[in-house]
Amino acid sequence: MDYRKLLHIPQKCASRLINHHLSWLGVAACLPMLGTVTAFGVAVGAKETRAPEVVRQQITERLALPQFKFADSQTRYWRDESIKRGDTVARVLNRVGVRDKEANAFLYTSPLAKNLLRLKVGATLTVQTNDAGELFGLRFLQDDDNGEQVLVALEKRDGKWQASADPVAAESVETVRSITLKGGAAAELAAARVPADIRNQLSEVFADQFELSSLQPGDRINLVYETMVYAGAAIASGNLLAVSIERQGKLHQAFYFAHDSESGAYYDAAGKPVKKGFSRQPVAGARISSGFGLRMHPVLHALRMHSGIDYAASAGTAIVAPADGELVKVTRENGYGNVVMIRHNAKLSTLYAHMRAFGKGIKAGGKVKAGDVLGYVGSTGRATGPHLHFEVRINDQAVDPATNALPTPGLGKTQLAQFGAKRRELSARLDLLQNIPVNVAQID
Repeated sequence: MDYRKLLHIPQKCASRLINHHLSWLGVAACLPMLGTVTAFGVAVGAKETRAPEVVRQQITERLALPQFKFADSQTRYWRDESIKRGDTVARVLNRVGVRDKEANAFLYTSPLAKNLLRLKVGATLTVQTNDAGELFGLRFLQDDDNGEQVLVALEKRDGKWQASADPVAAESVETVRSITLKGGAAAELAAARVPADIRNQLSEVFADQFELSSLQPGDRINLVYETMVYAGAAIASGNLLAVSIERQGKLHQAFYFAHDSESGAYYDAAGKPVKKGFSRQPVAGARISSGFGLRMHPVLHALRMHSGIDYAASAGTAIVAPADGELVKVTRENGYGNVVMIRHNAKLSTLYAHMRAFGKGIKAGGKVKAGDVLGYVGSTGRATGPHLHFEVRINDQAVDPATNALPTPGLGKTQLAQFGAKRRELSARLDLLQNIPVNVAQID
């Protein structure tokens, strides 16, 4: 027997297995099973070498907060605070974070009369402080019950507190507003911080054509008006200089034109009166000797907001009602002297002061017709000489009688030329506002 042939048998079998395609299929089929066995082996090994569990423990500890101290600040800034019912100067200062004991002590020892430190609801108290709550100054306008206001100022100068109601150098700057309405006009004008007296003037400019409340969302209001500035802060508003209202696709414009240093009225782009006004003035043919707005008080020699106009007329000159109305006040007061107030409609009233005597039958609760004699020019109350102090109030807010109630005179050729030059200047500002696609809060 040839044993060498037996040695070649395994080699031939291996060769056939390698060269046969069915053999490779069998090997491939066995691979998943081999992987499962391997994975199982690894898993079993991992279980045996797992790290011990971490033991967690919650610890609560109360930490002491560091003491907070205001950093020294040399930066001063002014801020406005609206006066609420029941407010005093000290209460407002506390509300805005003033912790200056020296300043609060000075309020109680101030040389100013106590009535000058009483705050009127709705008024604005302007306060100068720093971040540490140190007070350096405050000021506000105060009524004196004579149709005027005084600027009360308390300031810290050279380390000492001083109080005054002295004359101050206020300047007039132009302020603009542009509002595209999304809701009611009154609310949006207030939200845009348009002053109350400017809002009242605006409500009357186009009163003969439409009510401001009739404006709809999408309508646009552009304003240019005067702001009286003292030491960098606004203290009062002057005249509404120009206005354009886009109402339901139609443009309405009005421009203020001063007839003289004491009075003026509103005209459209062509120089025609925008508002008719009353049919007559209270003193026929009299000259306006003192207009509406900031002026120096002739008796107290201090800066005043004159809330009416004065007619220069001789004692005994008749004062007549410029329009129909109801007599709501016929009395004597300390500042006004003999005074009459007439309510003409739900929002408009007029006042007449310093009368020498009342007219026949003039009593509170009665009715008057345009032309009825209310009384006679005098100098009762706080007055330097015979004259009539005349006020117009809209919603109890004093406005300029010359622009809101008195008859509007036509313009002559010379005045039309002057008006045209001023109108072009103001129109450029209105056009700029009209072309800005967003609301403009303030440009001073």
